[in-house]
Formats: sequence, structure tokens, C-alpha cells
Amino acid sequence: MRPSVIIETDIGHDPDDLFAICYLAAAGVDIRAICVSPGDPDQIAIARLLCDEIGLNIPVGAAQMGRTKRSSGSIHHALLSRYGKSLDAEADMLGREAITTVTRREGFELFVIGPVTSIGSYLAAHRAERCPFERATMQGGFVPYAIHRPAVTLDKFEGKAWVPTFNLNADRPNGQHFLDAPMPRQMVGKNVCHTVQFDKARFARFSKPTNRASELFHEAATLYLETHESKKFHDPTAAVCHLHPEVGVWMDGKTVRREGGWTTVPGEDKVLVDLDHEAMWHRLETFT
Repeated sequence: MRPSVIIETDIGHDPDDLFAICYLAAAGVDIRAICVSPGDPDQIAIARLLCDEIGLNIPVGAAQMGRTKRSSGSIHHALLSRYGKSLDAEADMLGREAITTVTRREGFELFVIGPVTSIGSYLAAHRAERCPFERATMQGGFVPYAIHRPAVTLDKFEGKAWVPTFNLNADRPNGQHFLDAPMPRQMVGKNVCHTVQFDKARFARFSKPTNRASELFHEAATLYLETHESKKFHDPTAAVCHLHPEVGVWMDGKTVRREGGWTTVPGEDKVLVDLDHEAMWHRLETFT
């Protein structure tokens, strides 16, 4: 049986989030709530489109209510227009309230592909209670090459002891609440997921869609690749790692803040240090 998952995302800025959520839904994950950070009206609109199209009757929460400025980019406005949807929508409630609404039992998992505001604030408010989350995967963090050198490296990470990572830097206090919570975590860091590139040749290898979530993935991917040569696949890589951690090589570690960014020290979390790229792509190519 697939897990029940709460997702925190900054969907609407980078199409990665949409691809990752479609993958999880198509793979049979029981998505119970989507928390959008920060919660701009066009972000909420694309989250609602996704829920409507793949049949998710779940709360859509926002890190901040009442935002009015649109911020979405890439293919999201084109998708909303294609489906005759408004570019503006309102969240059901604050993200932390959405989490409270659905977590009436234990056994939930967390998947974080945006600033961790809603989950972090929920954890801070309930720190005296038993943590209801069995595990979490976050796209974020960094393991220096001096600690572990993966098979595929990038020049921009050479010699780095720490790097900024948006999903933690955008809300450092709540990011720290997430990192300190008593639950198992998997951190999928920039030094590995930045090596994963999605392009037309790779997309041609994908199986034909067999459900609505995979159809929406294909539609969005086709739209994106009409105007882009390739895309770093950070969030879908994290999604595959959440369901299939065997595609990665993991070390025991803890993500900690260093100056303006983050690094890894000894600890009990699992931190991604390398990736079997073909195994990961096989999961994505056949997820329908």
C-alpha cells in the first residue's frame, strides 16, 4: 500500500514541482494535503488545477493567506489558460491548519519541494506532542565533495564546504524546526540532483500515459520542451528517492547551517551522496 503523504511545495515558480507531484500521484501515492509556499493566487490556481484534473479532493493550504501578487512562471499560466481556469484562486486555509485537519492519525509522510513554512510551523506548534510523521524527504541540503565525491560532479560545487539551498534559506526558522523534529529524514541535496537533466531525448523514452496524472505530466512536459532544450529535474529526482530510496547512495548525516548556506555533519538522517541515474530514470520512464 502506498503511503499517505503531505506535500509542501512552491509550485508555480519552477515546473519541477508539477512534474514531481504528477509522478507521485500516478505512482499511487495517497496525497492528503498540498501546502503552497508562499501562497500567491496563481500558485494556488495551478495547485487547484492539478487537484481537479487528477481527482484529489484534498485541502490546499497556503503559507500566507491573502496574498494578491501573482508570481508564477514557466508553463503554469499557459496550462491554466488551456483549461479555461482563472489565474487567481484562494487557498482553503493556512498550510499548518491543513496539516492539522488531515493528521488525525499517525502514519503520514512528508515530501518537501519548497520552503518548509507550513510543515515547520506545524511542528513548532506541536513539539510537545508525539510526532505523527513516519519519515520525510526534502529536496535540499549539500554534501561537500571532500566528504563524498559522486560519480558525476559539477564544477560549481568544487571546493565548496557549504552552499545556499532555497528550500531551507527561504524560511530558516521553520527549516530548522523541520530539521530538528524527531522523525527520520532523507535529504536530497543540490550536489546530486543538479546532475539530473530532462530533455526531449529522455522524454521520448517515457511510457505512454495510462492515468490522468501521467497524462498531465506528459502534457506539461510537452509544453515545456517546446521552448526549452532541457530542465534540471531536482524535484522529480527527490520524488523518486522518496518512493525508491534504493536508487540512491545514502550516508548518515545531519544538515546544518553554515554562514549563508548549509552543509552536512555526522548525524542520523539519510543524506543522498550519489545516484544510480539509469535506475532513477527507469522509475520515471515507467511510472504510468
